[in-house]
Amino acid sequence: MGVTKTEAFGIVHNLPFEKYQQLPGLNQSTLKQWLSATPIQHDSYKNLQALQFGNAGHCLLLEPEKFEDLYVRASNGLRQRGKLGKKRWAELCEQHSGKVVLRANEWERLENIRKVFQIHPQIQKLWAGGNAEVSLFWQDREYRLDCKARLDWFNPGSGKIIDLKFTNNIGKNSTQKLIQDFYAVQAAWYCRGIYQLTKITADFLFIFIEKYAPHKIILSSVSQENLDSGQQKIELAIKNISQSKN
Repeated sequence: MGVTKTEAFGIVHNLPFEKYQQLPGLNQSTLKQWLSATPIQHDSYKNLQALQFGNAGHCLLLEPEKFEDLYVRASNGLRQRGKLGKKRWAELCEQHSGKVVLRANEWERLENIRKVFQIHPQIQKLWAGGNAEVSLFWQDREYRLDCKARLDWFNPGSGKIIDLKFTNNIGKNSTQKLIQDFYAVQAAWYCRGIYQLTKITADFLFIFIEKYAPHKIILSSVSQENLDSGQQKIELAIKNISQSKN
């Protein structure tokens, strides 16, 4: 590992996410905030719950050996509702300090997702090679900025970048719309980082997973058109960042 600052550019494995977060560098989340001239912050309890479930799902599917060290299951029926429920939840959190407490139904849904994920034939092939939670650090040759990215999965042999997305419902033809509207910047940024570090022109693949039964899984490749659109948005964000400094 051995990366303590972004002067050590390259591809880094086994870097704890907390350490990655602390290291400087422009990332795709910041770029998205700058797609409007004034960054907009969205924060709500609902978004926090969705983020927590997504983080737990990523851990379970990508780093299963860490899951029970980081998460704990609440007893059946225990919810953060009412004075007594909140009190008991706080006591459980205190008892398992350092872990994230998941509701029993969330824990069960994650276990069911893992079962569906592990027997999916296309995913079995994709997971035959590569590494989870791959960190990239590079100095962008065009933008002259220190940059970073955190890839869910990267296989240098096949040149595939894979990202997991948890969603409430996968509608017909909705995945390409999601990529076009929300995820093109992420795909373009990750592909840009891999190319600058390795000269590999990567293929980007999203795996969309339904959070609720029957936990449908759809694999969706990112088209060159969407990558080009993402790159245009990156350039707009960089322009907005540059103007804010002047």
